[in-house]
Amino acid sequence: KEHTMRSISKKMSVLLTAIMFSFSTTVYSFEGLSLGAVYSSLDFSTTGSETAAGAAGDGTLSKNTTTKSGSGDLGSLFAEYTFAQGTTIGVEMIDGTAELGKGSRTNTSPQGTAGDVTVKAEISDPITFYVEPTYMMNDTFGVYLKGGATHVSVVPKETDAGSVTASTYKSEDVWGIVTGVGAKYYYGNFFVKAEYLETEFETYKHTSTTGDKNTISADIDTEETR
Repeated sequence: KEHTMRSISKKMSVLLTAIMFSFSTTVYSFEGLSLGAVYSSLDFSTTGSETAAGAAGDGTLSKNTTTKSGSGDLGSLFAEYTFAQGTTIGVEMIDGTAELGKGSRTNTSPQGTAGDVTVKAEISDPITFYVEPTYMMNDTFGVYLKGGATHVSVVPKETDAGSVTASTYKSEDVWGIVTGVGAKYYYGNFFVKAEYLETEFETYKHTSTTGDKNTISADIDTEETR
């Protein structure tokens, strides 16, 4: 957690420096509101752990840790405002849910009951607020840094075929820091962008108040080509 906060603070410092530099660059003729769509090719890595408190929380601790990675395609919508200089601020939204980091294990309870336990995380309705400090090389082409924050709801799901656990976990809102680079090209009132983004989310952690009263934590990082 401490390492994550240091990393986030460093990225925010770089972003603020870039914003101050951006507003001192050349003037660009376009200014106004834009609406559009994004296609993203996304790779994710999810590191999770579950600390089991034993049957019905009897105090017998054991810890299972795993890392899962995967990829997928996403679509989203955005609205943004571009200043005369070329720098842009905006918001991006995805309506729906996605599944991350599904994994299974075979477990045996102290009573000898065996069963497969499958755990996954569902994320829903992510929304990103961003700024793109931009340097326009000419009237139609510019390059930019991108930074912002993403808000998403995370819900861990546990399916227990053998009834060896009975823990439940709540939905929790987490934030992630977005950093990246990109380029954009204008053609009349239309434009196209290409960019690479990384998002580093804060850690989800929750202790169940039911059943075995296990504790889980999860850390999600994503990389996107868009």
